[in-house]
Amino acid sequence: MLLINKSIQLILILLLLPAISFALSSDRDQPITIKADNVQLNEKTGISVYNGNVVFTQGSLVLKGNRIVIHQPKGKLKKIIVTGKPASFEQQQDNVKQRVQAKAGKMEFITRDELVYLTQNASVSQGKNLLKGERIEYNTRNSTVSARKGANNKNRVHAVIEPDKSEQKKNKKAQK
Repeated sequence: MLLINKSIQLILILLLLPAISFALSSDRDQPITIKADNVQLNEKTGISVYNGNVVFTQGSLVLKGNRIVIHQPKGKLKKIIVTGKPASFEQQQDNVKQRVQAKAGKMEFITRDELVYLTQNASVSQGKNLLKGERIEYNTRNSTVSARKGANNKNRVHAVIEPDKSEQKKNKKAQK
């Protein structure tokens, strides 16, 4: 597993935090809407399985996939698993212009442990900032991020960090 340096880690924390904590302050208060071709609900186990062009929205949060499985035993959200070719995640953050976007073959949100797993050709971006890897793991409780390459050694971890343009402008003004 490749551990990422602190500057990349900070960017990833900002990118992935919305996946569990909802970026826009108003998102948490919005109703959840799920559209799918079909659904199977099991009240006994608390598992809901949505299949076929599934779109899950709550405020600015949008999850899309071929299948979304929601584990909510006894009415308490435990985890959400989104799969697709690829599955996608998008959300707006408070006071930030660019939306956070993620894609992966599988996304797993574990609420109790505050973990997010993106696997199978995973990528997270916001504006021009980007992180790609076969597996990206984010622990919101510990604010740690790790990414790994694929087993075939071809898909190494790839990160693009765009310089902060506002800082560059401040530096240029200070030099004048």
